[in-house]
Amino acid sequence: MLFNVARQRDDPTALGHLYTEPIAAMRAVDPLTVEFTLKRPTGSFPVAFALPFSSGNLGTIASPAAVRQRGADYGRHPVGAGPFAFVEWIPNNKIVVERFDRYWRHGRPHLDGIEFRPLPDTETRYASVANGDVDLDIAGFHTEVHRSSQDPGLETYYGPGGDGEFLYFNVTRPPFDDRRMREAVIRAIDPAALSATQYRGAMDGARTAFAEGDPHYSAEAAQAYPSYDPERARQLIAEYRASGGDPNFTFQDANSPNNVRYATFLQAQWAAVGLDVQLRLDDIATVIIQVVQGGDFQMLHWITGPYENPYPFMYNQFHTGGINNYGGYSNPEVDAALDEAASTTDPARRTAAYQRAQVVLNQDLAVVWLARAAKAAIAQPHVKGVSRYLSSELFWADTWIAR
Repeated sequence: MLFNVARQRDDPTALGHLYTEPIAAMRAVDPLTVEFTLKRPTGSFPVAFALPFSSGNLGTIASPAAVRQRGADYGRHPVGAGPFAFVEWIPNNKIVVERFDRYWRHGRPHLDGIEFRPLPDTETRYASVANGDVDLDIAGFHTEVHRSSQDPGLETYYGPGGDGEFLYFNVTRPPFDDRRMREAVIRAIDPAALSATQYRGAMDGARTAFAEGDPHYSAEAAQAYPSYDPERARQLIAEYRASGGDPNFTFQDANSPNNVRYATFLQAQWAAVGLDVQLRLDDIATVIIQVVQGGDFQMLHWITGPYENPYPFMYNQFHTGGINNYGGYSNPEVDAALDEAASTTDPARRTAAYQRAQVVLNQDLAVVWLARAAKAAIAQPHVKGVSRYLSSELFWADTWIAR
């Protein structure tokens, strides 16, 4: 435990690096106990040990011997104590694992092995599970969830969580350093048309960071978010032009078929209110390197979540300097609310702090909210024991096949 926490603490690029910041000291009390001394009260600290792997966490334990032996190449030679053992990885083709007979949970796993295949195109991925070519699909779009829920030949495992599909503004450069332009592009988007054309009419729309019904949801924040009003959008654009600004901009996204359709729809919506929007559609690696890491964009399409817990995604995304705060948003009121939410051990205070943050974020129009995240597992009916995080990561040791 000490080795792995220190490894993430000392590597600023590690997914779990953020969670080590409150640690002042740590020591092994005995072979099964570690004591952490924190710099300040951090009520959310234990959450860092139980987060899904994709969020980064401090509870994932790598073999110290393997890390020391392989160094930077450790990721290509995985060593663990989980239910499956690594067999083969062919980049862009498949990853194969097999049952690990010495897994600590007696009687698990049930499966002899798993083959993971990357299928980035939504239609191909859905067709593959529908026709039985694959047994289970980790779905990431509302269209997949909507179709599978209406198909009696498939089982759908889905639950809404925090965050979702949205657009980042780069608030550090024109035109989106001006709130009028942020409001204009929001008011130009027709949610009904967006749902009908991009989500097969099944869009679970978003107006704030949490779904209605989530204990952290703020109705006040949702009310503060602008509604569709193309005439008001035109007025705001005219005001911005009159003040000497150029309202036209470049919209950036990955170049998958789904994203191309999405970007083209949004481009047409903005054209209808008088904006000339250029599309820059790149492979995801280029988007990450040039746009996400380099901050070289004006507006960016993004999806993240769903999350079981608002910590750390709200902090990462909206706190000044947050690792996912790609648009450079900053507001001391939001920072203070997110700091309080992370530090308090009182659930009521934590909820109130997240609700305050949402209100200010929507007053500032920090992002364009579009839809709730739709991570789901879609499976053939013979796949049983599907146990998952909302974020779609499965506990594969529990999964079995009915014969």
